[in-house]
Amino acid sequence: MDLRHSRPFRLCLLLVTMLVALAGIGPYFFEADWMRTLLTTQIERDTQRALLIDGRTRVVLLPRPALLLSNTRLTEPGNRTVFARTDQVKITLAPWPLLHGKLEIEAIDFENPQLKIERHADGSYNFDDLLRPHDPNNKLQFALNRLNFTGARFDYRDQFLGESAELGPLDFTMDNLADPSKGRLDIDGRLLLGTAQAPIWQGRVKATAAMRYHQDERRILVAGLNLALTQDGASRPGVDLKNVEVSAVGNLVYGWQPLRLTGGDLKLSGSGQRADQQWQGEINIPEIRYTQNLLGLYRMGVKVDMKSHTAQFNANVALPALSATPQGTMHADDAALNVRLQTPHQLLQLNFKSPLDMHSGTLARMPAYKLDGLYAHKALPRGAIPLSLTGDALLDLRNESLQVTSAGELDHSHLAASFNLDDFVKPRYRVQFDLAKLDLSPYLPAVAEGAKSVKDDTALDLGFLNTLNAQGEVQIGELVMQKLHVDDLSMKLDAHDRKLTLDPLSATLYEGQLAGRLEVDASNKTPAWRVTQKLTNMNVNTLLADVLDTSRFEGRGHLDLDISAVGDRPSDLKRTAGGNVRVLLNKGAIRGIDIEALLRTASQQLKALQGSQTQLLNLDARTRFSELNATMQLKHGLASNSDLNVSAGVLQLKGGGTLNLSDNAVDYKLSASANPKVPELKGLVGLTLPITLAGTLDAPQYKIDYANLKDQILARQKAEQAPKKTPAKAKPADKKATPKKAAKKK
Repeated sequence: MDLRHSRPFRLCLLLVTMLVALAGIGPYFFEADWMRTLLTTQIERDTQRALLIDGRTRVVLLPRPALLLSNTRLTEPGNRTVFARTDQVKITLAPWPLLHGKLEIEAIDFENPQLKIERHADGSYNFDDLLRPHDPNNKLQFALNRLNFTGARFDYRDQFLGESAELGPLDFTMDNLADPSKGRLDIDGRLLLGTAQAPIWQGRVKATAAMRYHQDERRILVAGLNLALTQDGASRPGVDLKNVEVSAVGNLVYGWQPLRLTGGDLKLSGSGQRADQQWQGEINIPEIRYTQNLLGLYRMGVKVDMKSHTAQFNANVALPALSATPQGTMHADDAALNVRLQTPHQLLQLNFKSPLDMHSGTLARMPAYKLDGLYAHKALPRGAIPLSLTGDALLDLRNESLQVTSAGELDHSHLAASFNLDDFVKPRYRVQFDLAKLDLSPYLPAVAEGAKSVKDDTALDLGFLNTLNAQGEVQIGELVMQKLHVDDLSMKLDAHDRKLTLDPLSATLYEGQLAGRLEVDASNKTPAWRVTQKLTNMNVNTLLADVLDTSRFEGRGHLDLDISAVGDRPSDLKRTAGGNVRVLLNKGAIRGIDIEALLRTASQQLKALQGSQTQLLNLDARTRFSELNATMQLKHGLASNSDLNVSAGVLQLKGGGTLNLSDNAVDYKLSASANPKVPELKGLVGLTLPITLAGTLDAPQYKIDYANLKDQILARQKAEQAPKKTPAKAKPADKKATPKKAAKKK
């Protein structure tokens, strides 16, 4: 007999179907207040949390027994602060324990839940109590096989780090956790760091993984994790992140007592743009282990690359073993960090080796690092300066700061330095630099003997001022640049807004003292310079020989400078220089001409003076003096002087003229007069010997105007003879006057 055609069978089947439908649909129309009371009482007893149900409570029998709760809130333990709320939650119960009077929860589905998750200062979470195993005699048990959030919003606060984040809306599902082959994790939603009103960063997150929940061991295996995080929206001003993409793959193991990462492997990679910097990074953790309350990360490697239009940065970190505590403290006995920073004009390579301490993931300290490296610059084309240092470093990623204190050797000379950096996008530097000696000669361009190492038309590179914001002090015991020697160099520097000021700037320069300031302003299209310096008791001859390759003067010099110029080439600075210069030389000599000998010769050969004569400088000749004074006014590269005064025992020299710095030319007129107390020059008393210097600054010629001296002598002779003739003509008049006077007397 075919039961399908049996009327009684069809009536029974219809009746069963109606009963099943009523069992499934009925709870949507009927309250189950008894279950609400049982559930709230049991949760408060087991967790000290209050379950507040403002909506309806219903029971579903098919396909599996479940509770339907609406407008539900769960508080924090022991108070009324809301931990979670949801529009609706479905709690699926295991059928078999239910027959024995126990509630065993095997699945929870939330619709539009909101959770406030907090990490306390001790590293624990505000939901750890929900994950603890409960008394097996309790009527409420957890054996989760499925956990689902639809349209969830997670509000995360980290008291330890002082940071916050909002995650949502988010769809989050962990399903088939009890099935070793079918468990799965799916995440799709938005991540917001900060607050919705002032987001630090925001983007979309997607993740998939196989899930394995072992109830007996109370642990979750996340296998084949594949997570992608992509920026969607602008970041907070000052953070300046764009186009950020982060991916993570690996296998993770989580324990529940409390919830902690206990093992696995993970590889993260990311890229993005910050301001004009393109960043790429990778973190590889091949082995993760959790033992004795310590999380160990083994054979960990970190790689970071940055490229911008002005610089390229590369860093590699190798950590054989890194241990971490639940409180967020990490330690490595041996960390290796390699850093390379390259710009169009310079190269910095550093190799760190040090113990490493990290706190809360953002604060890193190298308490006793060893550093080897080198520094190269375009201005030092023949090599790189080596360095070897030891010291202490502190890196704060949250506040974007770096502090380094070190001592050791730079270019094989003792160095003590401190370095502070704030803000990684617009860096602000503070430096203290004390170096015993720096000899740049081996690194400067090779030049032939006597050749100039700098061309007038070679532009000075001031690009470093574009973003430089620095303050500090620099001291160098001895600075050598080819023939130039500077001792006890000390300066305070201040650089910002494309301006650089060295004030005070002092040094021991060729046995004398230098004190003053230097200003460079590159904020406009054409850079502006100003030098204000005072040099006292300096060996002028040695300075001129080493710097200008000339030996025209001897003596101890005093020099006051206040000069301004504009331009980015040495030729521009010469052409536009303006200001005041005062020169004072003591107990020195003018090389190349012996004016005293010229006066003696002129005195002995007065009768043979004929015209004028031009002569080349004789470097063996000297005009010695006790004091030389002169002030100059600079304007458009032309130095004018009218008060040159040279005092010597035998003669006095006065004069004035111009020095053209741009054309490297001199046009100077001097007048030499003899000391009347020198017997052999007595014939020249009251006369001056005109001398003209003309030509180039480094090799001028002088012209002695003997004809002018002859004219002076003839004029003096004529003046001496004129008084003798006048009395002779007056004799007759005197004779006539005598009788008249006699007559009057009579």
